[in-house]
Amino acid sequence: MRVTDLRVDKAHYRGEVITCGNRVAVLNMGFCMPVRSRLCLWRSVCMSLYVLLALSAAMPTRAADQKTDLNLSSFRALVKEQSAAEKQEANLERAGEVFFRLLVAQGKLAAARQSLDRLSGWYKAAQARLQAQNAPASDIKLLRFSQAKAAARVAGFEAERNSAVEEANVLLKRPSTSPLVAQLDTPAAPATPESEPNAATAGPLPEPGPDIASRRAAFEKDLLPLGNELLGKMYQSYLFGGIPLASLLWQEQEVFNTHLQYQQLLVEQERRSQPK
Repeated sequence: MRVTDLRVDKAHYRGEVITCGNRVAVLNMGFCMPVRSRLCLWRSVCMSLYVLLALSAAMPTRAADQKTDLNLSSFRALVKEQSAAEKQEANLERAGEVFFRLLVAQGKLAAARQSLDRLSGWYKAAQARLQAQNAPASDIKLLRFSQAKAAARVAGFEAERNSAVEEANVLLKRPSTSPLVAQLDTPAAPATPESEPNAATAGPLPEPGPDIASRRAAFEKDLLPLGNELLGKMYQSYLFGGIPLASLLWQEQEVFNTHLQYQQLLVEQERRSQPK
């Protein structure tokens, strides 16, 4: 090893040069690093900065690809982007089937959750009335059974929805548990609260036509609001002993079935509106 008296100035760094064979180092204030190692370190830092910049530039594109609310056309477009050329036709056909299966599952789940929310509220109110000795124990048991059955129904529909979401995410090449919601091009009408007065007039309801638009209007303007209004009045009657609990639960099941039929009609309308 040979220590020279030469002074160097590399990148504003002044110090003594130490040579050992073909290795050269700069010594200054106790710091010693081979010149070759410094060059490698500089290259490594530059490469890390390049990778970080590339990732930051790709993040907005990835966020756009991870949209969770998709209608059929958006879903098919993303599936086409993610599919190899030889599989595009088959995947696009499968995409339509998966999308509508997800729509059906979402509709069933929405109706089931609405029913469960009603029954859960009635059960909690009945428990409070039982403590005040204003409700028979048999009603508590019946409401508890009805609530448990409704919860099991919700769990079953959630399993159907999750299965459809997993299959859709496979087509999109996303993680199987990524959130995804199938959107209607024409959204459903907002639910009418049971306590809100209905605008339906007295007398017979108009008969809907065979076309989907007429049938949908019948649900949104007459069947769903009237069913919710009637159920609210029957619940008040039950609280004052006017009707038995069994009659109230029968009407609740009718309202659930009506909501379920409406959700199925929405899917049918969406399917028929798509270009052949």
